[in-house]
Amino acid sequence: MSKAAWQLEAAENNADLYQHMFEAHGIPYERSKELFHTTVPPSSIVTCLPTAKPAFINDLTRTATFDVYVKDSFAVLPLEQSGFKKLFDASWFYLTEIVKADTAGWEQIKTARQLEHWQAAWKTSGNQTDRSMFPPALLTNPNIAFWGYAEAGKYTKGFIGNWSGSSIGLSNIFAGTLSPQDLQQMAGLLQAWQPSTPIVGYARGETLHSAIQTGFETSGNLTVWIKQLSPS
Repeated sequence: MSKAAWQLEAAENNADLYQHMFEAHGIPYERSKELFHTTVPPSSIVTCLPTAKPAFINDLTRTATFDVYVKDSFAVLPLEQSGFKKLFDASWFYLTEIVKADTAGWEQIKTARQLEHWQAAWKTSGNQTDRSMFPPALLTNPNIAFWGYAEAGKYTKGFIGNWSGSSIGLSNIFAGTLSPQDLQQMAGLLQAWQPSTPIVGYARGETLHSAIQTGFETSGNLTVWIKQLSPS
């Protein structure tokens, strides 16, 4: 596959993750070949093709009275012209090689109690929010799985995997200090969960650097935007 094809694959897989999340919360959404989007808070728009039109996104957000987030999966939309501010840029990645890693200490999250502890660790790692982001309903979805690394009764590292048939998404990574070895272990766990399936995702900064050192390759860029409309 070409890098452009891997970028499309990663964007589609990421939209699948959004769909799983919003279904678990009971939040209505719409999805087409070009876009995944919600029209109620928390509002998220994710482009799945580079042909998504800014005008359509503007139409979706014109009457919004709450913050709107857009993940431009191809970093091509000039959304600053529509009142959006850039939150960050990142790079999509993929891995096709089989990884061998010692995964001792890692466990798949199976119970609501485990998920509660996992989410608390995820929040304290820098994902500050008052919301419960990961409802227990996700544990009954066969296409999504959580892993945590347990030390002294706490999760010090973790991530989510979501399977879309043709790829596995690696996301929501947290760790005190993420190393290439950590990424290698995560990849090994995902490959054991869904064998013979490539891994995709996105990252930036040190996480991206560690992923590249592990053997992941980049396939393209993305940009996350926000349009702040909520009362301050």
